[in-house]
Amino acid sequence: MQEKKKIWSIYTRLFHIMLITSVVTSYVLIDKENQLTEHVLAGYIVALLISFRIIWGFLGVKCSQHEDLVGKIPLVPRYFMNYFNKDRGSYMGHNPASALYVLLIMTLLIIVTLSGSLFYGIQENAGIFAGLNESYSDWMLLIESIHKISTTVLLVFILSHVTGVVLNLIFNGSDVILGMITGKRRGTDFDVVLTLPQHIFGIVWITSALSLGTYFYYNPDNILTEDKNIEINFRKESYETSSGCGSCHMIYPAYLLPKQSWNEMMDNLENHFGKDASRPKEETQLIREYLMNNAAEHSTKEAAVKILDRLGEKTPTAITETNYWKEKHKNITKEEFEADYGIKSDCRTCHKTIRDGLIQDKNIKFKY
Repeated sequence: MQEKKKIWSIYTRLFHIMLITSVVTSYVLIDKENQLTEHVLAGYIVALLISFRIIWGFLGVKCSQHEDLVGKIPLVPRYFMNYFNKDRGSYMGHNPASALYVLLIMTLLIIVTLSGSLFYGIQENAGIFAGLNESYSDWMLLIESIHKISTTVLLVFILSHVTGVVLNLIFNGSDVILGMITGKRRGTDFDVVLTLPQHIFGIVWITSALSLGTYFYYNPDNILTEDKNIEINFRKESYETSSGCGSCHMIYPAYLLPKQSWNEMMDNLENHFGKDASRPKEETQLIREYLMNNAAEHSTKEAAVKILDRLGEKTPTAITETNYWKEKHKNITKEEFEADYGIKSDCRTCHKTIRDGLIQDKNIKFKY
């Protein structure tokens, strides 16, 4: 039996382990909106790891060079046609299928992390691209689609890769799994030896990722996740709205309904959800003007954009009647809604910062 040779350096193996850990962490948190910050931070670590891996591929490290991977792509059809027999050939480092996978996965990870960072900036007005929120809010839904589609495709590739590794182990006795732990594999007659500059780069690579992960763990709120949303002082912006509406219920940010909804509501204050909420004519007009000027059509916040996008033909006269609200709250129980204030329309139960006009994923506090 051919002797195993060391072809994967300690840096490549640590990179692989750290990348898997970061990607899995990000996927686990993908639907946990109140842990969006942690999801984003895991994505930043993935971006850092991939950035260093791209550079690593140009440093002349055998079995890790981009030219080695690209050079095996033409061999992919033959490799798969002979997958279940022994005429597949012997390859140094990656076989053609895994070479193709590495190139595709790196491309996908670049798309996922870049679109995720843009999405975080445009939708949440946070992170390194927060400044794009006001100018590019119209792109929010497109960037979200790109991020979600690329994430799904990435998951499919990961599952196919794991399946391929298992099949290769079963049918061909591949030592690829053990090889990623020990760095040793059969198929080459030499050990990969790193130069001093390559060692230095590898140390910087892994140390940077570990340091960033440690920093994120102890400082989740940092410059890369900084929130640029500004609190709304309802009393200062519209004393009439604050005193008039706030005398009976919490103040709802005007961006949570479109103009037509606010108009219909203001036209029927004598029957305001079963109560007479009529105000003096001049005060009513001032409240109407404030609501019109700050309605969903004039906001770049996520809730405003998505409420308008999912509005449908019916004009809702309550936030809880909007399609977006129903979609976001469909899995919340009656007990959760009524935990603090007894009604589902009082957002303060979970959205602790709504009194300041802010509804951010990271600040959601579920009762159960």
